[in-house]
Amino acid sequence: MGLVIPSIDLSGGLVVKRVRGIRGSELVRLNLTKALNLVKGYPLVHVVDLDGAELGKPVNVDSITRVGSAMGGRCQVGGGVRGIEDAELLLRYCSRVIVGTIAVEEPKELLVMVKELGEDKVGVSLDADGEWLVTRGWRFMAKRITDAINELPRVGAVVYTNVSVEGTGMGPRVNPELVKVLKGIGKEVYYAGGVSNCSDVEELWRLGFDGVIIGYALYVKGVRCGGQGG
Repeated sequence: MGLVIPSIDLSGGLVVKRVRGIRGSELVRLNLTKALNLVKGYPLVHVVDLDGAELGKPVNVDSITRVGSAMGGRCQVGGGVRGIEDAELLLRYCSRVIVGTIAVEEPKELLVMVKELGEDKVGVSLDADGEWLVTRGWRFMAKRITDAINELPRVGAVVYTNVSVEGTGMGPRVNPELVKVLKGIGKEVYYAGGVSNCSDVEELWRLGFDGVIIGYALYVKGVRCGGQGG
């Protein structure tokens, strides 16, 4: 059994669930206290600063601080991490920082982060729309996933998100062969996008993912699956 990892997507200090990441498509808006009550029993939480991803710098730092405190540091956080200073700031609150745009557009900068911080402290977010990876808040098609993977160093975790089904509950979509490739980069490999129920989670575990990130399933459908810990 792998992990079930709830997401906390932050915008304007609220926890939101967007369809395909599009601003204005929010299905859910929760205050952070309510969201933390839902996720506090899980061993790991995946935090995304949506405003930070769009602006290119951490924005919802106060909220990230609260998540880190409530979870005892059992969180990984991304969104707006564009340099080592951003990473060091967020690592005060969470055990791992997740890098997306820099990993795809400037892999040499990612390598610097890994060398400075240690590979366990750094994860990579690969946000895919078809064969292409999207960056800067999912607004730009940056590079083919096959090309990007060849440039990446070893990191603590890889988060693969299928953007086309993110926030839809339409079911996960991933090439099973890709899991093996991703495991060559990340010590842990996680999936996000389209997960609607526990059967989806279990199928992704069977494919080889170490953890499955849930947002829509948790906040819209109220789904609880195994793998959440005590």
